[in-house]
Amino acid sequence: MSRRRSITLGGASRDGLTSLGLVATLGRLSSHQRLLRLAIVAGPSLTLAATMAARGSFQPIALLVIGVLAIGCAISPDTHVGLLVVLLLALNWVQTVDDETTPWLLVAAAGLVVLHASMAAATVAPPAARWDRRMSRRWSARVAVVMAATAAAWSIAVGLADADLRGSAPVLVVALLATAWLTWWAGRRSVG
Repeated sequence: MSRRRSITLGGASRDGLTSLGLVATLGRLSSHQRLLRLAIVAGPSLTLAATMAARGSFQPIALLVIGVLAIGCAISPDTHVGLLVVLLLALNWVQTVDDETTPWLLVAAAGLVVLHASMAAATVAPPAARWDRRMSRRWSARVAVVMAATAAAWSIAVGLADADLRGSAPVLVVALLATAWLTWWAGRRSVG
């Protein structure tokens, strides 16, 4: 009796669909998983569009590279390709946008949050799984908390952009205390 080997993308599947092959696996995705895969592609696209808007010019090479990598993330969300996409988007932003307080930064951050959350959500259940309301509320709350924290950090950066705070001990102490508190708070919360 011969055993047939299959190549899996990004690890073992929870329900065995990966052994059917890539096309069959993608064909059996639930509608919820398909929406998550669409969000995986939409997130980096939003970030890149915000970068191009903040820069004021079109970036066809970046669009091609990020687009291909985002599709790879959508096909196999449990790989490390998403990390590469985030790094490339961040590097592109840093290299091309001069205004660190532009409102386009919030749009770019929203795209990264969508990418990260949708990739994480796509990997917590089998490809054919359907999401219930409890899971949708939990993941929506997570995205909302991250976006609220992002908006708050951006608001602080905008407020402090014109202030001369070099060597300011009170600002350093407040920043260290805030970081310590956030670390403690995050450590007490469960991921599940």
